[in-house]
Amino acid sequence: MIPLRVADSQELSPENPSISVQSKEKFDGIDPESPNAVSILVVDDSVECRMILRIAIEREGYHCVEAADGVAALKVFQEKTIDFIITDFEMPHMNGCEFLEVLSSSAISCPPAVMITGNLEDSVRIRATHAGALAVLLKPFDLRKFLEMVWEVVHRKQEAHQ
Repeated sequence: MIPLRVADSQELSPENPSISVQSKEKFDGIDPESPNAVSILVVDDSVECRMILRIAIEREGYHCVEAADGVAALKVFQEKTIDFIITDFEMPHMNGCEFLEVLSSSAISCPPAVMITGNLEDSVRIRATHAGALAVLLKPFDLRKFLEMVWEVVHRKQEAHQ
């Protein structure tokens, strides 16, 4: 399992899922189960990483949808509306860059995406950016800063549609 730092001295893990993760504010106080909740797709072959991100995302009031790889994630787009993507790079069947490339080249509108990886070689960062990722984060990353980035991107997108 790859721990995600919540603060310099704390880690959120399956053994310690009770650490409070809070951003600037809840996104309009929307309940994650509400049909109006912002939907965030987490694509990662690590069950533990998906669980950690799901807990943090749902605590912020967003709805979390999970997929174990890029192939499964593409199927999600046939069934659900997704507002934001966080995807791992290294996964079986279809890595995160391939997933974003296929999604970007399809008729489906690709929502904002962030790539997470343990491999921050320039070639990975460049490919992820060309595939449509707004940012590439090296694992472990600061979960609070990530959630603030999600809030800013989603909030800006919501304001643009009003």
